[in-house]
Amino acid sequence: MANINPKRSGAGRHVGIVGVGQTHHSRRRTDVSQAGLVREAVDRALADARMTMDDIDTVVIATGPVLFAAVNQPEKWVADAIGAQLKPIVRVTSGGGAGFAGGLAGYYQVAGGYADRTLVVAYDKLSEGALQYSISTLYDPFWGREFAVGIMGFSAAYWRARMGPLGHTEEAAAMVAVKNLKNAMANPYAHVKREVTVEDVLNSKPLCWPIKLMDVPPISDGAAAVVLCSEDVAHHYSDRPAWIHGISYCCEADNAAERSLLLSEPLAIAAKHVYRAAGITNPRRQFDVAEVQEPYTCFELNYYESLGLCPPGGAAELIASGATQLTGDIPVNPSGGCLGANPIGAAGLIRLIEGAAQVMGRSENTQIKDAKLALVQSGGGWANLRGCAVLGA
Repeated sequence: MANINPKRSGAGRHVGIVGVGQTHHSRRRTDVSQAGLVREAVDRALADARMTMDDIDTVVIATGPVLFAAVNQPEKWVADAIGAQLKPIVRVTSGGGAGFAGGLAGYYQVAGGYADRTLVVAYDKLSEGALQYSISTLYDPFWGREFAVGIMGFSAAYWRARMGPLGHTEEAAAMVAVKNLKNAMANPYAHVKREVTVEDVLNSKPLCWPIKLMDVPPISDGAAAVVLCSEDVAHHYSDRPAWIHGISYCCEADNAAERSLLLSEPLAIAAKHVYRAAGITNPRRQFDVAEVQEPYTCFELNYYESLGLCPPGGAAELIASGATQLTGDIPVNPSGGCLGANPIGAAGLIRLIEGAAQVMGRSENTQIKDAKLALVQSGGGWANLRGCAVLGA
Protein backbone atom coordinates (compact mmCIF):
# COMPACT_ATOMS: atom_id res chain seq x y z
CA MET A 1 0.00 0.00 0.00
CA ALA A 2 1.24 3.46 -0.84
CA ASN A 3 -0.44 6.68 0.15
CA ILE A 4 0.72 10.13 0.98
CA ASN A 5 -0.30 13.58 2.12
CA PRO A 6 2.97 15.53 2.09
CA LYS A 7 2.04 18.18 4.64
CA ARG A 8 0.81 15.67 7.19
CA SER A 9 3.29 12.87 6.70
CA GLY A 10 6.44 14.99 6.69
CA ALA A 11 7.30 13.62 3.24
CA GLY A 12 8.00 17.06 1.82
CA ARG A 13 6.37 19.30 -0.71
CA HIS A 14 3.16 19.60 -2.65
CA VAL A 15 3.39 18.19 -6.16
CA GLY A 16 1.69 19.51 -9.27
CA ILE A 17 1.23 18.30 -12.82
CA VAL A 18 2.46 21.09 -15.12
CA GLY A 19 2.63 19.34 -18.49
CA VAL A 20 0.77 16.47 -20.17
CA GLY A 21 1.01 14.68 -23.48
CA GLN A 22 -0.30 11.55 -25.12
CA THR A 23 -0.15 9.91 -28.52
CA HIS A 24 -2.93 9.23 -30.94
CA HIS A 25 -3.86 5.67 -30.01
CA SER A 26 -4.70 2.94 -32.50
CA ARG A 27 -4.72 -0.82 -32.93
CA ARG A 28 -1.37 -0.72 -34.71
CA ARG A 29 0.97 2.26 -34.81
CA THR A 30 3.08 0.94 -37.66
CA ASP A 31 4.44 4.43 -38.38
CA VAL A 32 6.71 4.44 -35.30
CA SER A 33 8.84 2.08 -33.25
CA GLN A 34 8.20 1.68 -29.53
CA ALA A 35 10.85 4.31 -28.85
CA GLY A 36 9.29 6.64 -31.40
CA LEU A 37 5.88 6.16 -29.80
CA VAL A 38 7.31 7.17 -26.42
CA ARG A 39 9.09 10.16 -27.94
CA GLU A 40 5.80 11.42 -29.36
CA ALA A 41 4.18 11.59 -25.90
CA VAL A 42 7.30 12.98 -24.19
CA ASP A 43 7.74 15.78 -26.74
CA ARG A 44 4.14 16.84 -26.23
CA ALA A 45 4.39 16.81 -22.43
CA LEU A 46 7.66 18.78 -22.41
CA ALA A 47 6.26 21.34 -24.84
CA ASP A 48 3.14 21.66 -22.71
CA ALA A 49 5.34 22.39 -19.68
CA ARG A 50 7.56 24.79 -21.65
CA MET A 51 10.57 22.58 -20.90
CA THR A 52 13.28 20.61 -22.64
CA MET A 53 14.81 17.37 -21.44
CA ASP A 54 17.66 19.41 -19.98
CA ASP A 55 15.23 20.79 -17.39
CA ILE A 56 14.19 17.33 -16.17
CA ASP A 57 15.86 15.99 -13.02
CA THR A 58 14.59 12.39 -12.99
CA VAL A 59 12.66 10.05 -15.29
CA VAL A 60 10.17 7.28 -14.51
CA ILE A 61 9.30 4.82 -17.27
CA ALA A 62 6.21 2.62 -16.84
CA THR A 63 5.14 -0.29 -19.03
CA GLY A 64 3.17 -3.48 -18.82
CA PRO A 65 4.98 -6.83 -18.44
CA VAL A 66 7.80 -7.19 -20.97
CA LEU A 67 5.93 -9.79 -23.04
CA PHE A 68 3.18 -7.24 -23.70
CA ALA A 69 5.51 -5.48 -26.16
CA ALA A 70 8.24 -8.17 -26.47
CA VAL A 71 11.18 -5.98 -25.43
CA ASN A 72 13.16 -6.80 -22.31
CA GLN A 73 14.52 -3.85 -20.28
CA PRO A 74 12.85 -1.32 -22.61
CA GLU A 75 13.92 1.59 -20.43
CA LYS A 76 17.41 1.40 -22.00
CA TRP A 77 15.99 1.96 -25.47
CA VAL A 78 13.56 4.62 -24.27
CA ALA A 79 16.23 6.59 -22.39
CA ASP A 80 18.22 7.01 -25.59
CA ALA A 81 15.16 7.91 -27.64
CA ILE A 82 14.04 10.74 -25.37
CA GLY A 83 17.51 12.14 -24.66
CA ALA A 84 17.59 11.09 -21.01
CA GLN A 85 21.15 9.77 -20.93
CA LEU A 86 22.90 10.22 -17.58
CA LYS A 87 19.69 11.12 -15.78
CA PRO A 88 18.38 9.01 -12.87
CA ILE A 89 15.88 6.55 -14.36
CA VAL A 90 13.63 3.92 -12.82
CA ARG A 91 11.25 1.55 -14.58
CA VAL A 92 7.96 0.54 -12.99
CA THR A 93 5.62 -2.24 -14.07
CA SER A 94 2.32 -3.11 -12.46
CA GLY A 95 0.14 -4.72 -15.11
CA GLY A 96 -2.84 -2.61 -16.05
CA GLY A 97 -2.02 -0.07 -13.37
CA ALA A 98 1.58 0.48 -14.51
CA GLY A 99 0.96 4.04 -15.67
CA PHE A 100 -0.65 5.01 -12.37
CA ALA A 101 2.15 3.28 -10.42
CA GLY A 102 4.66 5.26 -12.48
CA GLY A 103 2.85 8.45 -11.55
CA LEU A 104 3.02 7.47 -7.89
CA ALA A 105 6.76 6.74 -8.15
CA GLY A 106 7.37 10.12 -9.75
CA TYR A 107 5.21 11.79 -7.12
CA TYR A 108 7.34 10.37 -4.33
CA GLN A 109 10.55 11.58 -5.98
CA VAL A 110 9.27 15.16 -6.04
CA ALA A 111 7.40 15.14 -2.73
CA GLY A 112 10.42 13.60 -1.00
CA GLY A 113 12.78 16.29 -2.25
CA TYR A 114 14.84 14.08 -4.56
CA ALA A 115 13.79 16.05 -7.64
CA ASP A 116 12.07 19.30 -8.56
CA ARG A 117 11.04 18.25 -12.06
CA THR A 118 10.23 14.62 -12.88
CA LEU A 119 9.09 13.20 -16.20
CA VAL A 120 6.83 10.14 -16.07
CA VAL A 121 6.19 8.29 -19.32
CA ALA A 122 4.07 5.17 -19.76
CA TYR A 123 3.40 3.13 -22.86
CA ASP A 124 2.58 -0.18 -24.47
CA LYS A 125 2.83 -1.26 -28.10
CA LEU A 126 0.56 -4.24 -27.74
CA SER A 127 0.52 -5.00 -31.46
CA GLU A 128 4.10 -6.27 -31.17
CA GLY A 129 3.80 -8.62 -28.20
CA ALA A 130 2.12 -11.85 -27.08
CA LEU A 131 -0.59 -10.25 -24.95
CA GLN A 132 -2.83 -13.20 -24.17
CA TYR A 133 0.08 -15.55 -23.55
CA SER A 134 1.62 -12.98 -21.23
CA ILE A 135 -1.60 -12.49 -19.26
CA SER A 136 -2.10 -16.24 -18.89
CA THR A 137 1.39 -16.73 -17.47
CA LEU A 138 1.37 -13.82 -15.02
CA TYR A 139 0.09 -15.92 -12.15
CA ASP A 140 1.50 -18.64 -10.00
CA PRO A 141 1.94 -21.91 -11.94
CA PHE A 142 0.25 -24.14 -9.35
CA TRP A 143 -3.22 -22.60 -9.08
CA GLY A 144 -3.45 -19.20 -10.73
CA ARG A 145 -2.67 -20.17 -14.30
CA GLU A 146 -5.20 -22.97 -14.37
CA PHE A 147 -7.91 -20.63 -13.16
CA ALA A 148 -6.98 -17.47 -15.02
CA VAL A 149 -7.81 -18.42 -18.64
CA GLY A 150 -6.36 -15.07 -19.58
CA ILE A 151 -8.10 -12.40 -17.51
CA MET A 152 -11.57 -12.67 -19.00
CA GLY A 153 -12.56 -15.83 -17.13
CA PHE A 154 -11.81 -14.26 -13.78
CA SER A 155 -13.49 -10.98 -14.74
CA ALA A 156 -16.63 -12.80 -15.78
CA ALA A 157 -16.75 -14.58 -12.42
CA TYR A 158 -16.08 -11.26 -10.68
CA TRP A 159 -19.04 -9.68 -12.47
CA ARG A 160 -21.32 -12.68 -11.98
CA ALA A 161 -20.72 -12.61 -8.21
CA ARG A 162 -22.16 -9.09 -8.05
CA MET A 163 -25.14 -9.49 -10.35
CA GLY A 164 -27.52 -10.96 -7.79
CA PRO A 165 -26.43 -9.27 -4.52
CA LEU A 166 -25.74 -5.81 -5.99
CA GLY A 167 -27.81 -5.73 -9.15
CA HIS A 168 -24.86 -5.22 -11.54
CA THR A 169 -26.95 -6.35 -14.48
CA GLU A 170 -25.97 -6.74 -18.11
CA GLU A 171 -28.18 -3.76 -18.92
CA ALA A 172 -26.44 -1.52 -16.37
CA ALA A 173 -23.01 -2.45 -17.73
CA ALA A 174 -24.25 -1.86 -21.27
CA MET A 175 -25.15 1.70 -20.24
CA VAL A 176 -21.48 2.18 -19.30
CA ALA A 177 -20.44 1.14 -22.81
CA VAL A 178 -22.97 3.47 -24.42
CA LYS A 179 -21.79 6.41 -22.30
CA ASN A 180 -18.06 5.89 -22.66
CA LEU A 181 -18.07 5.15 -26.38
CA LYS A 182 -20.17 8.23 -27.04
CA ASN A 183 -17.76 10.36 -24.97
CA ALA A 184 -14.79 8.94 -26.88
CA MET A 185 -16.18 10.41 -30.10
CA ALA A 186 -15.05 13.86 -28.92
CA ASN A 187 -11.59 12.64 -27.87
CA PRO A 188 -8.99 13.42 -30.57
CA TYR A 189 -6.65 10.70 -29.21
CA ALA A 190 -9.20 7.86 -28.94
CA HIS A 191 -8.76 4.59 -30.79
CA VAL A 192 -12.45 3.63 -30.94
CA LYS A 193 -15.13 6.18 -31.80
CA ARG A 194 -18.60 4.84 -32.32
CA GLU A 195 -22.11 5.46 -31.02
CA VAL A 196 -23.95 2.37 -29.84
CA THR A 197 -27.18 1.51 -28.04
CA VAL A 198 -27.84 -0.69 -25.05
CA GLU A 199 -29.35 -3.21 -27.44
CA ASP A 200 -26.19 -3.20 -29.57
CA VAL A 201 -24.12 -4.06 -26.52
CA LEU A 202 -26.48 -6.76 -25.26
CA ASN A 203 -26.63 -8.35 -28.72
CA SER A 204 -22.89 -8.25 -29.38
CA LYS A 205 -20.88 -11.45 -29.60
CA PRO A 206 -20.79 -13.49 -26.34
CA LEU A 207 -17.25 -14.01 -25.08
CA CYS A 208 -17.41 -15.33 -21.50
CA TRP A 209 -20.84 -14.81 -19.99
CA PRO A 210 -21.86 -12.22 -18.98
CA ILE A 211 -19.03 -10.46 -20.85
CA LYS A 212 -19.81 -9.62 -24.47
CA LEU A 213 -17.69 -8.08 -27.18
CA MET A 214 -18.85 -4.51 -26.57
CA ASP A 215 -18.15 -4.82 -22.84
CA VAL A 216 -14.45 -5.14 -23.68
CA PRO A 217 -12.01 -2.30 -24.44
CA PRO A 218 -9.81 -2.40 -27.53
CA ILE A 219 -6.16 -3.43 -27.64
CA SER A 220 -4.20 -0.29 -28.42
CA ASP A 221 -0.74 1.02 -29.15
CA GLY A 222 -0.10 4.27 -27.31
CA ALA A 223 1.95 6.31 -24.87
CA ALA A 224 1.39 9.07 -22.33
CA ALA A 225 3.63 11.41 -20.35
CA VAL A 226 3.35 13.94 -17.54
CA VAL A 227 5.75 16.43 -15.99
CA LEU A 228 5.58 16.69 -12.20
CA CYS A 229 6.95 19.70 -10.33
CA SER A 230 7.42 20.75 -6.75
CA GLU A 231 5.45 23.70 -5.45
CA ASP A 232 8.69 25.72 -5.39
CA VAL A 233 9.12 25.75 -9.17
CA ALA A 234 5.72 24.83 -10.63
CA HIS A 235 4.75 28.45 -11.30
CA HIS A 236 7.60 28.73 -13.82
CA TYR A 237 5.94 26.14 -16.04
CA SER A 238 2.19 26.46 -15.59
CA ASP A 239 -0.25 29.19 -14.62
CA ARG A 240 -2.67 26.58 -13.30
CA PRO A 241 -1.04 23.28 -12.24
CA ALA A 242 -3.13 20.26 -11.33
CA TRP A 243 -2.16 19.71 -7.69
CA ILE A 244 -2.10 16.16 -6.38
CA HIS A 245 -3.94 16.39 -3.06
CA GLY A 246 -3.65 12.68 -2.34
CA ILE A 247 -2.62 9.49 -4.13
CA SER A 248 -2.71 5.86 -3.02
CA TYR A 249 -2.23 2.39 -4.50
CA CYS A 250 -3.18 -0.76 -2.59
CA CYS A 251 -2.99 -4.50 -3.18
CA GLU A 252 -4.75 -7.59 -1.88
CA ALA A 253 -4.01 -11.29 -2.45
CA ASP A 254 -4.60 -12.49 -6.00
CA ASN A 255 -6.16 -15.78 -4.85
CA ALA A 256 -9.82 -15.24 -5.71
CA ALA A 257 -11.05 -17.84 -3.23
CA GLU A 258 -9.77 -15.70 -0.34
CA ARG A 259 -11.27 -12.43 -1.53
CA SER A 260 -14.56 -10.61 -1.44
CA LEU A 261 -15.86 -10.17 -4.98
CA LEU A 262 -18.48 -7.61 -4.01
CA LEU A 263 -16.59 -4.49 -2.96
CA SER A 264 -13.07 -3.77 -4.21
CA GLU A 265 -11.38 -3.73 -0.82
CA PRO A 266 -8.02 -2.34 -2.02
CA LEU A 267 -9.80 0.49 -3.82
CA ALA A 268 -11.99 1.27 -0.82
CA ILE A 269 -8.89 1.38 1.40
CA ALA A 270 -7.00 3.56 -1.08
CA ALA A 271 -9.97 5.92 -1.32
CA LYS A 272 -10.18 6.17 2.46
CA HIS A 273 -6.56 7.31 2.69
CA VAL A 274 -6.80 9.71 -0.25
CA TYR A 275 -10.08 11.24 0.89
CA ARG A 276 -8.64 11.85 4.35
CA ALA A 277 -5.59 13.55 2.84
CA ALA A 278 -7.68 15.69 0.48
CA GLY A 279 -10.49 16.53 2.93
CA ILE A 280 -13.15 14.63 0.99
CA THR A 281 -16.19 13.74 3.07
CA ASN A 282 -18.88 13.56 0.37
CA PRO A 283 -17.35 12.22 -2.87
CA ARG A 284 -20.54 12.45 -4.90
CA ARG A 285 -21.00 16.14 -4.13
CA GLN A 286 -17.39 17.32 -3.86
CA PHE A 287 -15.94 15.91 -7.08
CA ASP A 288 -16.68 17.71 -10.32
CA VAL A 289 -15.46 14.90 -12.60
CA ALA A 290 -14.01 11.39 -12.43
CA GLU A 291 -11.75 9.36 -14.70
CA VAL A 292 -11.73 5.62 -14.04
CA GLN A 293 -9.90 2.75 -15.72
CA GLU A 294 -12.52 0.20 -16.74
CA PRO A 295 -10.97 -2.99 -18.18
CA TYR A 296 -14.54 -4.23 -18.72
CA THR A 297 -17.78 -2.29 -18.42
CA CYS A 298 -18.80 -4.15 -15.26
CA PHE A 299 -15.79 -2.76 -13.37
CA GLU A 300 -16.99 0.82 -13.70
CA LEU A 301 -20.13 -0.16 -11.78
CA ASN A 302 -17.94 -1.61 -9.05
CA TYR A 303 -15.84 1.56 -8.89
CA TYR A 304 -18.91 3.75 -8.32
CA GLU A 305 -19.58 1.84 -5.12
CA SER A 306 -15.99 1.26 -3.96
CA LEU A 307 -15.18 4.97 -4.40
CA GLY A 308 -18.26 6.03 -2.44
CA LEU A 309 -20.06 7.72 -5.34
CA CYS A 310 -23.08 5.64 -4.38
CA PRO A 311 -23.84 3.03 -1.71
CA PRO A 312 -23.29 -0.71 -2.36
CA GLY A 313 -26.02 -1.85 -4.70
CA GLY A 314 -26.57 1.65 -6.05
CA ALA A 315 -24.43 1.52 -9.19
CA ALA A 316 -27.15 0.43 -11.60
CA GLU A 317 -29.42 3.21 -10.38
CA LEU A 318 -26.58 5.74 -10.63
CA ILE A 319 -25.76 4.93 -14.27
CA ALA A 320 -29.45 4.79 -15.21
CA SER A 321 -30.11 8.19 -13.61
CA GLY A 322 -27.72 9.96 -15.97
CA ALA A 323 -25.62 11.30 -13.07
CA THR A 324 -22.39 10.01 -14.66
CA GLN A 325 -23.16 11.46 -18.09
CA LEU A 326 -21.45 14.65 -19.27
CA THR A 327 -24.54 16.57 -18.20
CA GLY A 328 -24.83 14.81 -14.82
CA ASP A 329 -23.62 15.96 -11.43
CA ILE A 330 -20.63 13.57 -11.41
CA PRO A 331 -19.47 12.98 -15.01
CA VAL A 332 -17.38 9.81 -15.27
CA ASN A 333 -14.94 9.30 -18.14
CA PRO A 334 -15.52 12.35 -20.33
CA SER A 335 -12.54 11.01 -22.30
CA GLY A 336 -14.28 7.72 -23.08
CA GLY A 337 -12.11 5.75 -20.68
CA CYS A 338 -10.48 2.51 -21.74
CA LEU A 339 -13.31 1.76 -24.14
CA GLY A 340 -11.98 4.65 -26.22
CA ALA A 341 -8.30 3.66 -26.02
CA ASN A 342 -6.49 0.97 -24.08
CA PRO A 343 -2.69 0.93 -24.31
CA ILE A 344 -2.56 -1.13 -21.13
CA GLY A 345 0.72 0.10 -19.63
CA ALA A 346 -0.26 3.72 -20.24
CA ALA A 347 -3.97 3.52 -19.34
CA GLY A 348 -3.51 4.58 -15.70
CA LEU A 349 -1.35 7.57 -16.61
CA ILE A 350 -3.90 8.61 -19.24
CA ARG A 351 -6.52 8.75 -16.49
CA LEU A 352 -4.22 11.14 -14.55
CA ILE A 353 -3.72 13.21 -17.70
CA GLU A 354 -7.44 13.46 -18.37
CA GLY A 355 -8.20 14.37 -14.76
CA ALA A 356 -5.41 16.95 -14.73
CA ALA A 357 -6.58 18.51 -17.99
CA GLN A 358 -10.05 18.95 -16.53
CA VAL A 359 -8.95 20.85 -13.42
CA MET A 360 -6.42 22.84 -15.47
CA GLY A 361 -9.38 23.95 -17.59
CA ARG A 362 -8.01 22.78 -20.91
CA SER A 363 -9.34 19.36 -21.74
CA GLU A 364 -8.95 18.64 -25.45
CA ASN A 365 -12.13 16.60 -25.64
CA THR A 366 -15.00 17.58 -23.37
CA GLN A 367 -14.25 20.19 -20.72
CA ILE A 368 -16.49 20.00 -17.65
CA LYS A 369 -17.48 23.54 -16.76
CA ASP A 370 -15.79 24.97 -13.64
CA ALA A 371 -14.11 21.64 -12.82
CA LYS A 372 -11.94 22.20 -9.75
CA LEU A 373 -11.66 18.74 -8.20
CA ALA A 374 -11.12 15.49 -10.10
CA LEU A 375 -11.15 11.88 -8.92
CA VAL A 376 -8.85 9.46 -10.75
CA GLN A 377 -8.87 5.66 -10.41
CA SER A 378 -6.59 2.98 -11.82
CA GLY A 379 -5.47 -0.57 -11.18
CA GLY A 380 -4.36 -3.91 -12.55
CA GLY A 381 -3.77 -7.56 -11.76
CA TRP A 382 -6.72 -9.80 -11.02
CA ALA A 383 -8.60 -6.70 -9.90
CA ASN A 384 -6.41 -6.91 -6.78
CA LEU A 385 -4.27 -3.82 -7.46
CA ARG A 386 -6.31 -0.65 -7.09
CA GLY A 387 -5.47 3.00 -6.56
CA CYS A 388 -6.91 6.47 -6.79
CA ALA A 389 -5.87 10.11 -6.65
CA VAL A 390 -7.45 13.50 -6.06
CA LEU A 391 -6.41 16.35 -8.33
CA GLY A 392 -7.28 19.98 -7.62
CA ALA A 393 -7.01 23.28 -9.45
